[in-house]
Amino acid sequence: MQDSHVTRMRALKDENARLKEELARACEERDSLRQHFALALLAARDAERLPDGGTLLIVDGWNAILGSENVRDKSDTGWREQLKDIVAKRLEKCPDDIAWIVFDGHDVNGSTEGRLRISYTGGTGAHRADRLVCDYLRMRKYSGANGNVTVVTNDKDFRKEAERLGATVLEVKRLKG
Repeated sequence: MQDSHVTRMRALKDENARLKEELARACEERDSLRQHFALALLAARDAERLPDGGTLLIVDGWNAILGSENVRDKSDTGWREQLKDIVAKRLEKCPDDIAWIVFDGHDVNGSTEGRLRISYTGGTGAHRADRLVCDYLRMRKYSGANGNVTVVTNDKDFRKEAERLGATVLEVKRLKG
């Protein structure tokens, strides 16, 4: 009888550990969704500022850095500055456009400089930036938002989904300052 109680206690302990892990994952997902919503809302407000004929340029940050011939310095700060400069030069040539560079990052943060917004998604897991952008594109589609959106990435799956959600997609090599 004592053995059956010990066995039952072990089973309950294992179940408790499993439920704690499941709760932690659910809380992490909830926090990620909150963070994505906040970033997508900022992008929606940016898109509202677009003049007629303007484009919201969304750049898949890590993909652009790793796939760009123009970003040569892959050091911790060098890549950020080079990508930011490339996008800023493009904005100079296209005064009606707004740009948003989206990176996967452990913490949610970012900055805005004029018509350029840089965001870090926060959370953990693969393809967070892709999911954030697709959620944003989905929201635009459901809300009937106007304006052009161009996504810059070499990721084939992300490209297909962004196109399906109404964005024009460019390869990273076509992103030139």
